Amino acid sequence: MITVKINDKDVSLPNGATLQDALEQQGITAQGIATALNGTVVPSALRQSTILHNGDSIIIIKAFYGG
Repeated sequence: MITVKINDKDVSLPNGATLQDALEQQGITAQGIATALNGTVVPSALRQSTILHNGDSIIIIKAFYGG
């Protein structure tokens, strides 16, 4: 098991988990969000192949519209 932070909340994941796995475990839909791993933006196309490591920090930002 590894522990990562998602928006400053500790989350436990199995070894070898991807960024996409972390989103799914938390019930976060990939539509309309931006993700950053350790301060670097991860495009949606790379989330499935981005392996997480113990201590990683994930920031999830949801887009919203307004005027």
